[in-house]
Amino acid sequence: MSERQPAPLGQHFSGLWRLLSLASALCWGGQVMWAPDAFAQRMGGVTFPMGVGLLYATCVGVIHAVGFTAQGKWSRWLTWPPFGWGVSLLLLALMWLR
Repeated sequence: MSERQPAPLGQHFSGLWRLLSLASALCWGGQVMWAPDAFAQRMGGVTFPMGVGLLYATCVGVIHAVGFTAQGKWSRWLTWPPFGWGVSLLLLALMWLR
């Protein structure tokens, strides 16, 4: 049986960064759940890539906030917090530009 090492990528961002991830995920999820029509109008219409990005940013934020550490090589990179933050900031910029 092989022993896996814990994923090092998410461990460097703890404390206040985890709170930031949770706040970001709750804000995006809350906007979609509270008033989806108003949110879509504010974004100028939600396209498929924007929806996938919104789902990704929300999921990565919650995954990081609860302290989950992925074990697989690809899942460590897919759940790396700066990727989720980048997507979240991109969505925020799209919302402000429209």
